[in-house]
Amino acid sequence: MSRRVRVSVPCGCAGGGRSTAGADSAGSLPKALRCPLCGSERPVRTEGTSAEGGLLACLACGHPELYTRKRFPPIAGLSVVAAAAVLAPATHYASLLIAAVIDAVLYRALPDVVVCYACGAEHTGFAPEPRHPRFDREIAERLKYGPRAVMGRPMREGGTAGGPDPEH
Repeated sequence: MSRRVRVSVPCGCAGGGRSTAGADSAGSLPKALRCPLCGSERPVRTEGTSAEGGLLACLACGHPELYTRKRFPPIAGLSVVAAAAVLAPATHYASLLIAAVIDAVLYRALPDVVVCYACGAEHTGFAPEPRHPRFDREIAERLKYGPRAVMGRPMREGGTAGGPDPEH
């Protein structure tokens, strides 16, 4: 049985492409991520996978800090809320309840994607263990501004693999 995995990372080219790579029929990842617009390549860091097929680090840049989110375009969620808000007076606010039900169904049905804090690479189809927590602003700010961004707690050794969800 082959794994269906995909790694996608912003390329940085003038066309705004995303370098992508998917597993072949045997389930192994290629050696490089390729941008379809400019043709540039970057190596896939396969040492970031565990023996069970989970992620220990980003396959694009090797950074160990990753977070999990739902694979859902934000514009779609905003469209559902906006439509419900516009229809609310005419539907005696039942449209808001329907929007909440739609949101709950989509949240349960859509798959997770693991994202790298450092380069923004998206990893889909990998084994769920080790689990990565949801987005933590503290980690994002520390990576952006350095250790002076958040005083107090040091970063976890080994990244976010198997770490708890943020407290806030």
